[in-house]
Amino acid sequence: MARKAKLRPAGDGFGSVHTVRIPLWPYLVAPLCCTAALPGAWAGHHFFARDAGSAGWTGFSLALTAVGLTLFVFVASMPRGRVMNFMATANSVLAFLWLVPATLNGPWSKAMIGTWLLLTLLISVACAVYRIMRQARGEDDGSGRILNGEFAELGDAVKQLKGVKFSRPKVDGAKVSATIEMPPGRTFAEVAAVKSELASLLDVKATSIRTIDNADSERRGVVSAVPVDQLRDAIPDPGPSAPGRSIAEPIVLGRAEDGGDAEVILPGDPKAHRNAVGMMGVVGMSGSGKTELLLRLGKEVATRTDVDLTIADARKAGQLPDWLKRASKRVAAGADEAEALLDTLEARVAERAGQLGKRGFKQWEQGCGLPFEVYIIFEAAKVVAGNPAIVDLAESVRSVGMCLILEMQRATYDRLPTSARSNITTWVVLGVERDEDAVAALSEETLQAGAAPWKWKNARPGYFYLEWAGRDRELWSAPCRSFIESDEQRAADVAEVLGWTDAPVADVQPAPKPEVEPEPEEMPGLDPGDPPDDVDPAEPIRVPDDLPRIPLGEGRKLPTAVAMDLLRSHICDLGDAGAEYVKPSELGDVLAQTGLSGSWLYQALKDLTAGDEPLLAKPQRGVYRILMPAPV
Repeated sequence: MARKAKLRPAGDGFGSVHTVRIPLWPYLVAPLCCTAALPGAWAGHHFFARDAGSAGWTGFSLALTAVGLTLFVFVASMPRGRVMNFMATANSVLAFLWLVPATLNGPWSKAMIGTWLLLTLLISVACAVYRIMRQARGEDDGSGRILNGEFAELGDAVKQLKGVKFSRPKVDGAKVSATIEMPPGRTFAEVAAVKSELASLLDVKATSIRTIDNADSERRGVVSAVPVDQLRDAIPDPGPSAPGRSIAEPIVLGRAEDGGDAEVILPGDPKAHRNAVGMMGVVGMSGSGKTELLLRLGKEVATRTDVDLTIADARKAGQLPDWLKRASKRVAAGADEAEALLDTLEARVAERAGQLGKRGFKQWEQGCGLPFEVYIIFEAAKVVAGNPAIVDLAESVRSVGMCLILEMQRATYDRLPTSARSNITTWVVLGVERDEDAVAALSEETLQAGAAPWKWKNARPGYFYLEWAGRDRELWSAPCRSFIESDEQRAADVAEVLGWTDAPVADVQPAPKPEVEPEPEEMPGLDPGDPPDDVDPAEPIRVPDDLPRIPLGEGRKLPTAVAMDLLRSHICDLGDAGAEYVKPSELGDVLAQTGLSGSWLYQALKDLTAGDEPLLAKPQRGVYRILMPAPV
């Protein structure tokens, strides 16, 4: 027996209409119990209270039973809220006030029948009104909050929508969740498709509802709700999370909805079976708070010890704060320099791979002897759109201790090559203009769970979703918020860790005089050039296995002037051979011969584009055109 409700949610994409049915039997429980009380009281009076001796014990037993059951009902109904607690206790008291005298004196007198009719009407109407009000909106615990006590209305709402099995709702801080199991033949995706209807029944925003699939079942999942936005107030920056420590420790980007830290670890850890980030995408429309988040990330990186920070900005490098430029090892300002930087990174990857291989490491680890390298590229879309170098970097930087962080307003195919985007496994997505912008970055799993950054747009600056393989996947769809802080305070935090002063002065000290070792005293009768008598010069020298090996370094580095002549000669040879263009990635032989780094090559190519007779034209998309002098 059931009646139809007004709510008829459509099963989007499933070709059917689900009709909500509310059962009527709960409304009949109270009148049926009251009706059964009449024959029950007559039976108790007839068998236990006919004579004076048994009536005394019967009355005493009924009184004890009334007190005990009333206390039990009072305690058991407390988690259900004040209204339920009051109504259940009052109903128990009224029922026993009639049952005790009716059992002792008989229920058929006019006084007993009249009292029974009045109490039956009162209890039945009270239960029906409470039930109707709860179905319509939910319980109010007297403090103005809906979903009080054990938040059981979450389960009731899901049950009304789908008639499914659900576990007892669990409360974790401001979040309540319930495990849902769909009937055989139906999937949990049906529940995910009606999040708006669930939000309406619970009287919360649709963005407060999240559905999380079970990894081992298509029928089961978890529905969670956060009735009150825990991130609505701005969160002040707490300062660097690990000043003076390793980059291998977590970087805190902001605060998660559950009150924990929204953190990411850039290097990998083979012992923990965690891959390095390699490349991270930060996506958000103008005004969504990308810059504040990246400045927080830059401060975190700058205050670590075993990392080099490089900054590139294709459009607004002049607006970068001074503390960030000072803390960076290199700053590439403008589109040309940013593109040239990307092209030099290909050679840098090969160089670091060789260095790590010589040290016996398959990937960068803390204490490997090389600094980790972080490259933050602001306005990256102007640099990476159509640039084939970004595809190779996305596939190769992860294991060599390099991390590229790309900041852009959209991650669509026209802004970021598809092959590169498929290799980016870490995303920070702030408010975006359209849902297509979120689909290009966030995974389908996160979007189905309820992530909707296009609903924020730029109305909630600093709100973001964080997808990182080292983070619990259930948290991917949970909103986070970045910290807020003035540039003056950021500069003070970085200066304190790095030991800066307002006017840093180089500590000029006279060079120490070389220590002169005293000449050994000559012993009479001993020739220092004569080998010992017990050593045969013809025998090969055998090095014991347990003797520690002495590192010989990476090889001899040529002076800068000699290396520059070698680079110029190599480019001229390419021009004589008919080559019109050259890329930094094609100059690996020069780096091998000179022993210098990719950063030197980047600056050297820039120098060759300057002067009265430049050898190279300024780069276009990271490619240099060779300007061969006209033959005389």
